[in-house]
Amino acid sequence: MGSLRALLVASSVLGLATCAEAADLLPPPPALEPGIYPSGPDFSGFYLRGDVGVGISTKNIAAVDQPSPLIGTPPDAFDSFYNTSLGAQGIYDVGVGYQYNSFLRFDVTGEYRGGGHFQGLEQVAIPSLTYQNANWYSGTVSSAIFLANAYVDVGTWYGVTPFVGGGVGFSHNMLTGMTDQGFTYPGNGNGYPTGGYFNDASPNNFAWALMAGLDYNVSQNLKLELGYRYLDYGKIQSGASNCFNGTGAGGGFSAADCGGSSHTIVTNRLASSDFRLGMIWMLEPPAPPPQPQPLVRRY
Repeated sequence: MGSLRALLVASSVLGLATCAEAADLLPPPPALEPGIYPSGPDFSGFYLRGDVGVGISTKNIAAVDQPSPLIGTPPDAFDSFYNTSLGAQGIYDVGVGYQYNSFLRFDVTGEYRGGGHFQGLEQVAIPSLTYQNANWYSGTVSSAIFLANAYVDVGTWYGVTPFVGGGVGFSHNMLTGMTDQGFTYPGNGNGYPTGGYFNDASPNNFAWALMAGLDYNVSQNLKLELGYRYLDYGKIQSGASNCFNGTGAGGGFSAADCGGSSHTIVTNRLASSDFRLGMIWMLEPPAPPPQPQPLVRRY
């Protein structure tokens, strides 16, 4: 009986050893295949945008009379402007654009700028007649500006995308409600106040802009934009002058009483530093990043 038990134990040990050797002879399992990433389209699509902000004049405003000297005045007549300025303007714009890829986008915008207070003091003198006149002008400037813009997004870090850009287009600058309060000293000691108004005018001008700023990805569809823009948007020009005549004729104002003829006030080109806060709404969300497909082990 003991011999039979010893034989069974020896057989079991021999079988286990044989199985282990057989396992060592199996071929190794195949290497895992790398994940397969589906190709996705470039980030692109149409978007809507809207901005609000403030524009601050960055140039000294120079103004001139046209014609100068006024028609009918002696050859030594001249005029000079002092303290000419344009106040800050509120900015409101909307636009539609297209994100071409992850770094290039285009849009067209329509903008209204309003509330800019224009003012300036003009001196008119005729030395040969000992004639002096001072006019204080005051009016409101507003503009409609249309630009085609292009932007380069330079990369995204933690949801923030710096960008630079530029735009070209045209402006429709309106000078309205312009009045003239003045005083004339004709040289004989009998000075008197003067006054009048200018017709409204709105010439069209070429406009261009340079931009830089930051976009922040709030969601797949929504971006907030904080931007700076340098804008050159042309000149402003008044309509014809109408001066108080003291007689009541023609409603009490006439061009002939404006130093002999009607005239207009024209500025140099205007430039503004604009600070804007905007929103960009993607009409199509960007494609999600590609995901690896499941790994499969084959034997």
